[in-house]
Amino acid sequence: MDPTSLLDGARDLLLGGRCAACERPGGVLCGSCRDRLMVEAPLARRPTRPRPCPPGLLPVWSCGGYTGPLRDLLLAHKEHGRHQLTRPLGALLAESVTGLVGSATTPVVVPVEAPVVLVPVPSRPAAVRARGRDATRALVRAAARALGEAGVPATCSPLLATRSGVADQAGLDVAARAANLRGAFRVRAGPLGRLASGVPAVAGVVVCYDVVTTGATLLEAQRALLAVGVPVLGSATVAATARRVAGGGGRRT
Repeated sequence: MDPTSLLDGARDLLLGGRCAACERPGGVLCGSCRDRLMVEAPLARRPTRPRPCPPGLLPVWSCGGYTGPLRDLLLAHKEHGRHQLTRPLGALLAESVTGLVGSATTPVVVPVEAPVVLVPVPSRPAAVRARGRDATRALVRAAARALGEAGVPATCSPLLATRSGVADQAGLDVAARAANLRGAFRVRAGPLGRLASGVPAVAGVVVCYDVVTTGATLLEAQRALLAVGVPVLGSATVAATARRVAGGGGRRT
């Protein structure tokens, strides 16, 4: 068992844990909320586009809106260190990956045993230090395990790193997010070389993140990979925020 899950369990036992979704006393995710999450969210799996959508953004798939219990669970996992949520949220990310890969059309025929390569969007080093781990990478590793258990070969490859000068995205509007992230990522030579030597053929490369908002983060990650010849199919996230269309339209995801 993951040591962080043991720590979460001990904390719940000593301090009296509550479900991150419904606030009922018990574990970090109660049985009824877990069952509902694993049934309802995969049914909501769909392609999603930010509004407005940045030009050039490849297809994005998500498992639901960034609202209600799903939002609470993602925040608890990322901001409050509730490590026991990694596995169920990773399973939802795996559902989004499955939707994307199943809908993709590629001109090259690859072997059926070729893995899907999941590339996590890297967190800023300051955020990793503050939280004690890279929460997104943990989700992507869990998604790769979930895909493998479902018979889909998959691997998590941390190909990307952040460049210096990238600020926290919270509170930034669409234009500011795009400016902040322009050139934000670089491809790490070591992981790229290991991937090239260890995986002769891949079924596809998928950029993975927890939530898509404006699409700026996914677009920059996609650009960095494509610039060095990595064949990106698109992106997969757990959830998608609602965006208000410019000009006063209704809310859309």
